[in-house]
Amino acid sequence: MTAAVSVAVVLGLTLGCGGGRTGHEGDGKSASGSAGGRAPEEAAGAVGPKKADEDGPTGRLRRAELEKTEVPGLVIEEAPPGTAGRGTPGSDQPACLPLANALGSEPDPKPLGSVVSTFAGAGEDDDLEGLLGTIRVSEYRPGEAAAVFRRLRDAAGACTGGFRMRTGEGESQVFDAVETVAAPKLGDEAAAFRLSNAVEEAPSLITVVRTGDVLSMFFATGLGDPERVQIPDRLVSAQVRKAVAVQRGGTGGDGDDAEGAGTEEG
Repeated sequence: MTAAVSVAVVLGLTLGCGGGRTGHEGDGKSASGSAGGRAPEEAAGAVGPKKADEDGPTGRLRRAELEKTEVPGLVIEEAPPGTAGRGTPGSDQPACLPLANALGSEPDPKPLGSVVSTFAGAGEDDDLEGLLGTIRVSEYRPGEAAAVFRRLRDAAGACTGGFRMRTGEGESQVFDAVETVAAPKLGDEAAAFRLSNAVEEAPSLITVVRTGDVLSMFFATGLGDPERVQIPDRLVSAQVRKAVAVQRGGTGGDGDDAEGAGTEEG
């Protein structure tokens, strides 16, 4: 694989994750044919059959999903099945397993509900050139989100010298460094990590924000300048704001009160 491409695979990304930007931009549809990356019945404004989880954790979290062009400079899509990979990742170092697990599609412990979106740089912003990423918003049982956050932070501290991992599909990856970097001042607690690939120039970035029993996790890599790739603070702020609003019983829209979310634009 060429530089950055296999890192994208580790993050559960494909080079077409911004499907709505290529081949369908003229009609505003994603590769699945739905406007804004949402389901066809949602795009048409129709009321579909009531889903079993409509009022459950996943149903609530769907109201926190960002719209396609809600964050300037980015195209956001509902993630198709398999975007975050399949199977359970592994690591040669038990202390680093929480990092490997975070990059997979099956969080441990299993959340009560999750929604996953993809994002990609759009427009002429050089800082977003080649940016690819995913967002996973998950609700956990009381206390579990804090425990997952703590394990991830501890793993980053224990694995500064790097680690080997195996994706759920059996793809081998070697990271030669894990760095804890500045995180946006959001939610109850937040952390950010930069994983350097031993072979390729493209880093793997992780930002995680906990708001109560909900974790908003962001994963990204870049196909452009590795020194400039970053997860935009405005993306993190927008997602956390909507997650907080939904937790408080709102719709996640701009008019919902998100006071106390601790959001800061970076």
